[in-house]
Amino acid sequence: MANRSKKVVLSARVDPYLKAALELLAASRNEKIVKILESCLENGMNDRTITNPFNAPRKDLGTISFMVAFTAIWSENETLYKLRAGTLGPDFAGEELSMVAMVINDDKYFDGEFDVFGDLNGSTEKFGFTPRMQPRVDLALVEKEWPIVEEYVRFLANNKPLQPGYADYKNMRAQSLAK
Repeated sequence: MANRSKKVVLSARVDPYLKAALELLAASRNEKIVKILESCLENGMNDRTITNPFNAPRKDLGTISFMVAFTAIWSENETLYKLRAGTLGPDFAGEELSMVAMVINDDKYFDGEFDVFGDLNGSTEKFGFTPRMQPRVDLALVEKEWPIVEEYVRFLANNKPLQPGYADYKNMRAQSLAK
């Protein structure tokens, strides 16, 4: 996977012996600790297998590396990446992100021409993967309203059994903000 132009800071607490091992490995290879750490993280995620979240032409592709699936959905556009991940379901992306994606994919309000998955970043040709769903959205609208949809999903989770539709929630929100 190509390096992104921007790096992000990751803070983690590790056992002292792991830190010492990391420092020793970096020194022995004359590499920076960050490079060794990135390599270890990517290798670790390559070693983790998951149930394939895509349709696959062969039965032996029933489980795949997490990184194979991740590479298929990755985008520099954070909203698109999160929508793709959430659309794959809670086993892949967790409950909240899956609910956000479900609201967007199921509400006609967000319908548009943009193919959310496209060719799965080349995984369609490489592995024969196809998405189980093929949502089309107005990506500009999704990007604009993503934070509101996240609020809506949290609202639903915190106010059971109240289940207003997304349009009703936006009206309630607008009235509340107008006061």
